[in-house]
Amino acid sequence: MKHLFLFLTVCILFPSVLCSQQSMTVMFCNAENLFDPEDDPLKDDDAYTPDGDYRWTRSRYWDKLDAISKVIVAADEEQAPALVGLSEVENETALTDLTSRAALREVGYRFVMTDSPDRRGIDVALLYRRNFFKLIGQESLRVNLKPYGGSATRDILHVTGMLENLDTLDIYVCHWPSRYNGTEQSEPLRMCAARVVRASVDSIFSVRRKPYVIIMGDLNEGPDDPAVREGLKTHSYASGRNLEDRELVTVMDPMDDGSYKYQGVWDKYDQFIVSASLLNGLGCTEMTDADILRLPFLLSDDDAYGGVKPFRTYNGRRYQGGYSDHLPVKIRIGF
Repeated sequence: MKHLFLFLTVCILFPSVLCSQQSMTVMFCNAENLFDPEDDPLKDDDAYTPDGDYRWTRSRYWDKLDAISKVIVAADEEQAPALVGLSEVENETALTDLTSRAALREVGYRFVMTDSPDRRGIDVALLYRRNFFKLIGQESLRVNLKPYGGSATRDILHVTGMLENLDTLDIYVCHWPSRYNGTEQSEPLRMCAARVVRASVDSIFSVRRKPYVIIMGDLNEGPDDPAVREGLKTHSYASGRNLEDRELVTVMDPMDDGSYKYQGVWDKYDQFIVSASLLNGLGCTEMTDADILRLPFLLSDDDAYGGVKPFRTYNGRRYQGGYSDHLPVKIRIGF
């Protein structure tokens, strides 16, 4: 009992003794229409069936799973990412097939996902490795766009888990409304999604002494756009400002390149936003790096605008067997 009391006292006074100097990769990937080929009568998924517009055969489906598996494995040269956020995933069947493929089977990923009212039936999900992340709970946060004239959209996935050093980590996986009808008209829809996330984060900030929060996803907003800066109430990682633990920080700001290219212009729509507690270096758990994965096999020549662009699965309706119209992003967490 004396030895146990001494150990607990040391841990309280010097919490760094629990830090084991390990690290893990957390990545986000827009899977670009990861549909299974079966027709779901409750969803608008007809285009991604064998007889649909895209002739989405079982062979193309399995090639797509292989492609996404390759992206995940390539994100970290040393070991597969501990956490993988995904958007544009149709259902649990697609995730079960993905995590049981040869490239990922040995990793042993488990997953959680939303079941959103989105018209097309696409959702967000989180893959996790249980030896790094012990699942505590999950919830889907509904985004009601009706007051703003919007249609049903993707839920926000909020997942809580415990790391090996016993720190609690809260993760939000997002796919905010697109800019399909123009930036000005669609901005209130993304602002609504941002406020849903911020309200949930505030509830965590109110009860956690040292909250560790990661927001990731295809936000259809850059780090300086209104829904991010005003809706989420974020600060720039590049500002040099001293930040309190309970502030949110955009970490993609210093990067020259983006993750999504439209009419020759790169944008940083795929983002990581973290609580400042992950940046201040005062605890065991800390973000040490952030990056956009610009691996050669993820890129193709941009004949229209020059340079390169993401190598996507379809060019219009022409199948080309690529990966996604977005590049993956990742951060590294030390603990």
